[in-house]
Amino acid sequence: MSPLEPSPPVDHGRVVRRHKAGLSWVWFFPALALAVSAWFFWKDYQSLGPEITVTLDEAPGITAGKTPLIYRGVEAGTVHSVRLDTALDRVVVGVRLKEFARGLATENTDFWVERPVITLAELTGLESIITGNSMRASNPGGNPCFTFRGLAEAPLLPLQPGSFTIRLRGLDVPFLNRGTPVYHRGVNVGYVREKKLTAEGAPLLELLIEPAHRDVLRTTSRFWPQPATSLTVGQHGFNLRIEGVDALVQGAICFDHFDNEGVPASNDSILPIVADEFTARCSGSTATITFESGRGIVPGRTPVCHLGVPVGVVESVSTDSASGLATVSVRLLPAQNGLLREGSVFTLVRPRISLEGVSNLDTLITGSYIEVEPSAANVAASEFSGRTVAGEEWEALQAERHGVPFQLHAENLPSLDKGAPVFHKGLVVGSITRKTLDSAGRPCLEGVIRPSFRGALTQSARFWRVPATSIKAGPGYLRMDVNGVQSLLQGGVAFENMGPPKPVAPSGSRFPLQDNHRLAQAVSEPVNIRFLNGRGLRAGETELRYLGVPVGVVEAVETSQGRVCVKARFNEGYDFLRQEGSIFSLVRPNISLQGVTGLETLISGVYIECTPGSSHRTAAWFEGRSTLDAEEILQSGLTIKLTSRSTPINVGASIFYRGIGVGRVTAKSLSPDGREIVLTVIIEKRYRHLVRENSRFWNASGIKASLGVVKFRIQTESIMAPDGRISFSTPENTGPVANEDSAFELFAEPRPEWLKWNPSIPIDQ
Repeated sequence: MSPLEPSPPVDHGRVVRRHKAGLSWVWFFPALALAVSAWFFWKDYQSLGPEITVTLDEAPGITAGKTPLIYRGVEAGTVHSVRLDTALDRVVVGVRLKEFARGLATENTDFWVERPVITLAELTGLESIITGNSMRASNPGGNPCFTFRGLAEAPLLPLQPGSFTIRLRGLDVPFLNRGTPVYHRGVNVGYVREKKLTAEGAPLLELLIEPAHRDVLRTTSRFWPQPATSLTVGQHGFNLRIEGVDALVQGAICFDHFDNEGVPASNDSILPIVADEFTARCSGSTATITFESGRGIVPGRTPVCHLGVPVGVVESVSTDSASGLATVSVRLLPAQNGLLREGSVFTLVRPRISLEGVSNLDTLITGSYIEVEPSAANVAASEFSGRTVAGEEWEALQAERHGVPFQLHAENLPSLDKGAPVFHKGLVVGSITRKTLDSAGRPCLEGVIRPSFRGALTQSARFWRVPATSIKAGPGYLRMDVNGVQSLLQGGVAFENMGPPKPVAPSGSRFPLQDNHRLAQAVSEPVNIRFLNGRGLRAGETELRYLGVPVGVVEAVETSQGRVCVKARFNEGYDFLRQEGSIFSLVRPNISLQGVTGLETLISGVYIECTPGSSHRTAAWFEGRSTLDAEEILQSGLTIKLTSRSTPINVGASIFYRGIGVGRVTAKSLSPDGREIVLTVIIEKRYRHLVRENSRFWNASGIKASLGVVKFRIQTESIMAPDGRISFSTPENTGPVANEDSAFELFAEPRPEWLKWNPSIPIDQ
């Protein structure tokens, strides 16, 4: 072997003898794990209970394989399926119960979805905000069952074995709801479990009374709602009560037994609920009272009082169309049953405002009430006839019923109602009892005078209407009178005895009713005055004045044969103004160059100024004057006539001599043959010597102007002389003084020479 060739490999291996194969210890741990898993699987299988199906309207937050079923805070099963039914109307939830919860698969068990509810009355399911919604169960019992209809909402207080329920029925329970607490003498003994309507539509409350307090509930128990807050208003101010936090949020129901203990109430008994505590206390005898009107009576609210203290309450009010009466049913406190005796008087007290004062003002705040005056008789009664006024008002009404009746008649009756007062010298002496038609079909008012004022009504009585308000105006004053609250609401009438004394008026006497006091005061025989123009005259309003003092009134204004005929009467003591020769002047406002007159008539209206005549004989007809300044008539001026074929001059136009007013036009008429216009002019006495038989009169109204040799005249009415103006001039050779009723022609414009006349005319000429 060459030293360069590699040496052959050397085998260093050693033959080892193979042992016999066996089970390795490494399999011990997998086997142990398998055994433990099988044991756990078997234990879980043994813990599973039956499968149930719950049908719900909706299942928000419910997830298969995750959502638990909770009973008393313990997980009693798991939702394993969630699906819709074939009609897609409901949700079908499959739940696998645990073996220890097998008892939930019974027919009485309630199932629902627990979710958070946050309201003023309820605060439940708050844990669902964190853990999510869950299925809940309660109230198991009964035969085995595996299909259930779930509840729409969680029961507020699930009924437990031994629970006690009571039902309340009433007309109205507006603020009570689920969870409202129930109190007995201040102790919380239960809650409102459900609120629903009966088949008749009446509210029905189901109360859950705790087993520890079921003995306090009796068949004589009276229930009433306690509002969250109560406000009492009376003569002593306001009283606000808050019964507690629970009641503040949801109100409360209270009950007690007042008259007797009774016997324990049975489960599910039906008892009434009334409006308030006082109504609940009124569990005594009942009575029926009839009134002419039920205005102001409220069932459950209007109290029955004795000596001002409530002793009962009105339960119901009904009307009878046949009798026209209101029937009121009342119930008293048990201790006040003795008030229901024959002869007891029940009075409906309402607020009353009259001229004598304000009575029963407290009822404006607290409402009407029924006052009972017990009789001395010992015979019990249950039916009574009530009245609607009390105390002195009732005595006054009785007095009026036995007073002196009378009648008032007029063409048009004022809007007076029954009960309107009758005044005499500021005192209320009677009232109006009826507004009707007399036997002849004429409207009339029937009234009565109280017996104590019998002698005040005599045959010389004059009646007039008393308005609610009156306004009087004149130079320098404006006054408004309100004749009392009662007449403001109802109106009224008043009377005074005027003229010579006369005997007391017999029962049933008839009197005319005047529209106002002025007409009633005008007692003289009527006078008739004819005017050419009656502008501003108003029947019953226009006054007759003597020396500026009202002495009569215009009673009627009519037209006849182209004239205005005024019928007027004077007040007592002014018959001398009816003498022959008396002057009656119609005074209206006048603005002229001579000044302003009659300005007060702009406020008070036109009036007729009277100037007595010198004759001792009386007259029934007079010719009135339409002067605008009555003082001119007091002076015996010169009356003349001016004639013209046509003239715009009207009554009231002033007469001027050299620019000085000396007279006035007092009348405008046609001549007997109708061819001319005749103006009646009065020249003041101090200027009558200026008018001579050869004087010339012309129309001085309008504006004169000239343009070169052309002269023209614009006829226009001035605001200072709206009726026109007349001027006249007398020549140098003055003629004789004009006589009464002398006639002159009225020229349209003056001749130049007339304007140059400047005679000297002494007064003694």
